[in-house]
Amino acid sequence: MPELSPEDTLEVEADRHRRVTSAFRLGSEASPRAAGPSAAGQLAAGTAIAVAIALILGVITLAHGGATASGATHSPTQVVTPLRSPVPVVTPTRSP
Repeated sequence: MPELSPEDTLEVEADRHRRVTSAFRLGSEASPRAAGPSAAGQLAAGTAIAVAIALILGVITLAHGGATASGATHSPTQVVTPLRSPVPVVTPTRSP
């Protein structure tokens, strides 16, 4: 980097000072509304989250059986075994 004369160094420092102060001025004048989503966007996002949670809970309730929520009880499935006939069953065969 070349050596600057004292006048040039003062001018560079003054230019830097002007840039920094103008950046601070622009930053303080910035609108806070541009920083985040609007109130309507926040409301829509909250509503979407609530609907998603309600749907998930509804599906879980239906998957676990909606009857248990109403107080009904599930009876175990009965296994039916065929009874054996006391008389042997003879199937007719054709004679040649």
